[in-house]
This record gives sequence, structure tokens and C-alpha cells, in this order.
Amino acid sequence: MRVLDFLAQPRILPGLSLAQDAYFLHGVTAPSAPRRPLLRVYDVPGDGIALGRYHLPPKPVDTADGPWLYRRRSGGRAVPFGEGFLGVALILPHRSALLSVDPFALAPHQVLNRYVRGILDACKLLGLNAFYPGRDAVTSGGRVMGLISFEVDGRGATLVETILAVGRDFSLLPLLLDVADPEGAIKAEMPEATHMTCVERELGRTVEFEELAEAVRRGYEQQFQLTLEPHLLAAAEQSAIDAIARERFAADRWLRARQMPPGPWRHASTRGQLGIFETYVDVAQGSVRDVRLAGDFIANSPAMDQLESALRACAPEWHAIHAIVSAVFAQPANFMLGIGKLSTIADTIMRAIGT
Repeated sequence: MRVLDFLAQPRILPGLSLAQDAYFLHGVTAPSAPRRPLLRVYDVPGDGIALGRYHLPPKPVDTADGPWLYRRRSGGRAVPFGEGFLGVALILPHRSALLSVDPFALAPHQVLNRYVRGILDACKLLGLNAFYPGRDAVTSGGRVMGLISFEVDGRGATLVETILAVGRDFSLLPLLLDVADPEGAIKAEMPEATHMTCVERELGRTVEFEELAEAVRRGYEQQFQLTLEPHLLAAAEQSAIDAIARERFAADRWLRARQMPPGPWRHASTRGQLGIFETYVDVAQGSVRDVRLAGDFIANSPAMDQLESALRACAPEWHAIHAIVSAVFAQPANFMLGIGKLSTIADTIMRAIGT
């Protein structure tokens, strides 16, 4: 039986949580002495908004009591986070690691379908029926109770992220965005309260962090025939994680990483399968000078870097743009989910160019 490490971390600060994932993602693909894969269950204090990796950040708002903003490593929708929500991070050396030694045994569209099953088993252990109807949602009684996404870095290390609504639900998003993003930079679709639910509402009782963490641990163990051993961070590990938090995730560095620079940007958006897909294009002297893609899609970050770079200096023509898109996503490591057909990218860029 395979052995993974298990961390349960109540009330961890957002920047430190991001640093933990960065540290362990590097460790599982270290060229010498790679560390074990890891399942991490955590929650964070306060009221916050978890942006997907590819959302544009709003302008800073001067309010001490407002919600904090947090950019996940994975793509997908913006959702509430903080008090009343649970985070689950599964860190693997490649996207198929719990099912095959072949990194590409799972197609990108199969990854969430497979790894969400540990969450579904955890919900059953708590006493509620949860389902995965597809795409990025975990539901109960037909209402959304959780969202799941994933990231694969340039070495193949994979992070599967789940946010589970426990004591509050995702219908909080409009209220939080009104304070944190009054200008509407985050083009999120507003969830309706009647379509949302949470664990405690479904169970009719309060559920403490320890019970949730244990259910998630057991759910993944029984679903994937694993042994999850509690891991205590050694002093050297904690020191390394603290350094990553200071260097990469302090002072909004990570949040502002996709800040749009000034420029004569042309913009268009398309409604996708997960929400809004946006393109920002700068055209000069008969070619595409720069492109930024934003919104609610799920993609591996190396593919996005490669695509945006390759589109610079491209002819502002549909066939030229689509040829680059097709070449990037013909590579088996690359994926972009949640926008429908890949032609949506060229279609939306061309609508931006035409405006």
C-alpha cells in the first residue's frame, strides 16, 4: 500500500499556506531524494476571496475591515474563502500519480473526475451525499457545496485544490466583491443563494475542523488504497517555508503577478463553461504586440506562459492565432479546460482586435 504524508493545519495564514504548497510541490519532483506526495487539509481565518490563478486583481482598496484577497495556484472561479470554508491540497509528482506510473495516463479532463472521489468519500463518512456532476463542482442535493481545480508545473508536479463550503456558502461572493472590488475588475458570475449549500446546512449540525480533516484523510485512504501518515514539520522545513512566504508571497507579490500594465488594450470576453473568459490584446504596426488571457478557466501555468509568449508578434489573423494555440495544446503536458473548444481563444482575441 502506498504511503503519503498528511498535514492538518487549522487557521493557517493565506501567504503561509501558499508557501507550503510551493515547498512541497518542489519537493515531490526533487531530482535527488524526492519527498513523499502529500495531502494537506487546512482552513484560514477571516473573510477572504480566493481568486483563480488567471484572474486580474482589482485595484487595492483602502479598508482595514474588508476581505483579504488570495490568488490560488490553480485556475478556476473566484470563490469566498476564510471562516466557514475548508481547503484541501493534494500534491503529487505528476497528474496521474495515484493511478499510474505514466504521467499522461490521465487526460487533463479526467484529473478532477478521479481525484474528487476522495472528497466525495469524505462527505459520505460525514453522513451526507455528495456528487461530482462534472467540470469543477461538488454538489449536494443539486446545490454547489465545493469547487475543485488543479495546476501542473513545468516539472509535472501537480496540485489538486478543493475549497469546501462548511459553515457558509459561495453565495457570499457578491457581498465580498462589493467591498474588495468595487470597480468590477473580477468578472465573476454571481452565484445564487438557492443554488448553493454547505456541509453544516446539509447535516443540520456543526462540524469541527478535526472531524473534517479526519474524514478527508479517511476518504482519500479508502478511495485510493493509501496510508496517510501524519507529518510534523521539522524546524528546517518550517524555516524554508517561512523564507518562501517572505520572498514570494508577502506584500501582495503573488496576488499582483498578473497585474495589467498600462497600454492601449483591446478587450473582449466570452461566456465559457466555468464562467467568463477574457482576452486583452495590444496591436501595433500590423502585429499582435501583447496578449493577456484572464478569467475562470483551468490551465497548466507553463502552457499559459508559452501561449502568451508565442502570440506576441503574431499576425492579427484568426488562422495565425489558432495555429499557435493548436501547437501549444498539442503538447501532451498542456491543457486548458472550461472554455469549450480551443477555437474560443482565437475567436475571442479576434473580437478584441475588432473593437
